[in-house]
Order: sequence, then structure tokens, then C-alpha cells
Amino acid sequence: MSKNSCDTSELPRVIVFDLDGTLWNPEMYQLSGGAPFCPDEKNPNIMIDRSGTRVCLIGETRNVLQDLILNPQWKDTYFAISSTCDFPEWAASLLELYKFKNAEGKSVPMGSLFSDLKEIYYAGKDEQHRRILKKVRQIDNSVTDFSQMLFFDNQRNNISAVSKLGVACCYCPDGLVPGTFQKGLDLWRKNYLASL
Repeated sequence: MSKNSCDTSELPRVIVFDLDGTLWNPEMYQLSGGAPFCPDEKNPNIMIDRSGTRVCLIGETRNVLQDLILNPQWKDTYFAISSTCDFPEWAASLLELYKFKNAEGKSVPMGSLFSDLKEIYYAGKDEQHRRILKKVRQIDNSVTDFSQMLFFDNQRNNISAVSKLGVACCYCPDGLVPGTFQKGLDLWRKNYLASL
């Protein structure tokens, strides 16, 4: 079954993304300049730090996030960030600078997709997921369990820690390259159906 033909009951209720190495490269600790960043004049997938280093959205990141914003099949799904990046303020700046289109065609910051479900600080990813689920439960009591979540990360240690909670975890060592998002959805469906 393709992603576009999914029944919304077959979709995760919470999708969580890592940032560094999953949605963009390089990782924040690898930058020699850091903030302030400025947009590349020709490519909306690139921001440039103060030393001239390019931070690029990886693979299908733009297409996936744009679909999550616009496609009505995602109306009952919450989106979150779980990141242990070394410079959270730089990540926050990039989340404001990368722009996407909302349903009205207006430009909105990437960070708006994740509302207040942004856990960007040094801590275990398992703890960050506990906080995300707690926040979602406070606004939607139909989200009750880690099995309703899907997580994308490029580091095995994070995948290992979060999977122990019962979250379906998609290991993506090269980030959100083409096919990764669908692979994650297929994995979530398999895990979720097995948990019923």
C-alpha cells in the first residue's frame, strides 16, 4: 500500500525526527562558524553559517515535511523533534530560517510544524520521547502509548534506547534520503499491527 493511499488509522499518531545527520548536514558541532545563518540565494534547502559553511536539508526532507504540512491524511498526527545537538540555539535558528508553505500558500518556518514538541538539549533520547508523549497526552488523550510513535535517527545508540520504550524506530545512517520515510511508515505499521 502506498503512502498516499493510507487510511489514517494506519498512520502513526506521533512522528519524531532527529535533526543533525537526519534532517540536515553537517551536524552543529561540525560547524566552524555557527549562527547567525543566512539563506542561500538560490537554494531554499541550504543555509550558510557565518564562516560560509553550508547546512543542507538531506535527501527527501523538504518533500516529506511539506507533505506533512499540506496532506490532510496527517491531520491527526503530531510531529516532534528529539535532538541532542551540541548547540541548541543554532538548531532553533535553522528551524526558523528554513521555510515551507502552509495550506494557505504562506511561507512558514520549519519549526512551526513541530509546535512546542521540540526537545533539543543534551539528554537521553528515551527521556525526550517520554516528555514528547507526555506533552501530546496533555492535548490529545487518544494518544496513549509509545507504540503510536515513529522515530527517525541516524545513530544506532539513539535507536536502541528509544526502541526499548516500544517506539518503532527507523535507523537512517544517511539521514532522510529517498525511500527512508516510507521505510519508516512500513516499519511502524508492522510493529503496530503486531502489538494489537
